[in-house]
Amino acid sequence: MPGKTTELSLSGGSGKREGLLPPHKLSAMYEETTEATKSPTTTIRLLACANGVGLIISSIMTAVLSVLNNQISILDIVVIIFSAWVGIFALFLESNLALVHTIRSTITHGVPICGHVTWRGGIYTIVGLLNFAILEPLHIVVGLFSTGVGIYMIKVGKRAGEHLVTLRTSITDEKALLKAFMRHDENGDGYLQQEEFESLMLSLGVELDRDELDAIFFTIDVDNDKNIVYDEFRSWWKQTTSQTRVTLS
Repeated sequence: MPGKTTELSLSGGSGKREGLLPPHKLSAMYEETTEATKSPTTTIRLLACANGVGLIISSIMTAVLSVLNNQISILDIVVIIFSAWVGIFALFLESNLALVHTIRSTITHGVPICGHVTWRGGIYTIVGLLNFAILEPLHIVVGLFSTGVGIYMIKVGKRAGEHLVTLRTSITDEKALLKAFMRHDENGDGYLQQEEFESLMLSLGVELDRDELDAIFFTIDVDNDKNIVYDEFRSWWKQTTSQTRVTLS
């Protein structure tokens, strides 16, 4: 059957190349995923800021009550200092207020690990667990909240990190690309149908809308038999990711 070039484009009259991802889209996807490992969503930021406020308040109240009762232990001192420090740390790193941008940049540039969501989640989890050492209602509530926020941030950061590794690997490692193609060839006939192709793209860390998927699939499927082989896919993938390869190199 003679080859066929499908005249599908990703948006009519936009000047985008037929069957390719929109210019800069894959690079933007990669940058967004990288950013997700460093900057949580607005909801998580609000929770982390609330956690910071709670830690500071509990530290102040514990210190005041200890002074008034003239009774303070080494454990109290450790919890007070660590909770207050992490609370201030959270407000600086999670808040979007313009006043703290410079401070946050200074911290993350000086200590790069502070810029990672997973690591910050670990700190919040540790201080949350530490608060359980003081068996008082306020510290138990603050401990539960801080631990919950921390564990959630760890999961979010880990998921974003795995997505980033998947996307980077799919762009730079041709062996991994072949394995991914074969893994989604469910009946082992060497071809991918449209549903299998969609699943493959998701596994490579690329999320596309239905129009983009249709346009890409039918462009790769030049003979219009509703199947694509690896060589066709590899050629298209290398062309599509060429710009992002330059960015990563």
